[in-house]
Formats: sequence, structure tokens, C-alpha cells
Amino acid sequence: MSSEVGDPDGFGVFGVLNEDTDGLLCHDCGHRFTHLGLHAYKAHGMTADEYRKAHGLARRGLVVAETRATIKENARRTFSSRVAFIAARNPAAASAAQRGGPDSISPAGLAAIRETARTRRGTQRLGTVVTCEWCGAQFCPLLGASKRRFCCRSCSSRHNRGQRGRPAQDT
Repeated sequence: MSSEVGDPDGFGVFGVLNEDTDGLLCHDCGHRFTHLGLHAYKAHGMTADEYRKAHGLARRGLVVAETRATIKENARRTFSSRVAFIAARNPAAASAAQRGGPDSISPAGLAAIRETARTRRGTQRLGTVVTCEWCGAQFCPLLGASKRRFCCRSCSSRHNRGQRGRPAQDT
């Protein structure tokens, strides 16, 4: 049995993207987010395309309208400065690749994706929240710094110099 637009779908309605001042409603968990595609990937292990298909949503629009407008404005403002990109741009080839579907990535594209992933290793966030042992601030360390105990060099230095001047902890 397939769902139709308007049918109940988890916490939302099938085919309807629910947006209000708090953000976009996730059909799977019921929380609201600014960037629903990113949330679906991190929290539910599905790509934005998989999330759209599962809930009957349109191809675009998994970002809050205000954020989408900011992204669009930043792209318009910086596009003219990307000389190499403009020179190498081939709209006909891009359209043909897009029509081929999301699974039709060229071998050169796959190699570029792998190279980017290899060079970015250790620069992304770990995904867990850690509390600084010195000041109590919460932070999310990078993958390459999974054993970090302090939020900044300043707190680390203060800890290494001794316990004097320790900030008061809220309990």
C-alpha cells in the first residue's frame, strides 16, 4: 500500500514539509531543524534523497527558507570571483549528468570525491559533546582530536600551570 499526499506519516503528513518559526518538522522523530537533510543523515542514517522519497517530499526545500535565502545570496555574491570554476564550467554536461540520475557519477567524479574525503579526514567533528575539564564549557572536538579534554589552549595552559584561579563551577 503506497501513501498518498495528506496521509499521516510519522510525526508529519506524507508529501507535506511542515515549516514554522522553529524550523522544519522531522517526520521520523518529531523535532524541528534548520537543515532537515543534514539532520536526516546524522540522526537517522539516510541521505536527503532517501528521506524525501520515504516521506513523499519535493526535490528541494529541506532547508529553512531564511537559511536557503542566505545561501543563495552568498552564492550570488561570490560566484563572479570563482574564475577557474567559470572557465571550466560545462552546463550541457552538468545537465546530462543530472538527467542520468543520482547514481551516475563519472569515474573522475568518484576519484575527486575519494580524494576530498581522504584530505578531510580528521577535520570533521566527532559528533559527541565533551565538557571542558577546566571551565565547564561544552564543545564538540574534531575527529583527529578525540581525546581532547579542554575547550581551548587557554584552559589547557591554566590546567597545566596548576589549579589556582579555577573558575567557579555551577552545580
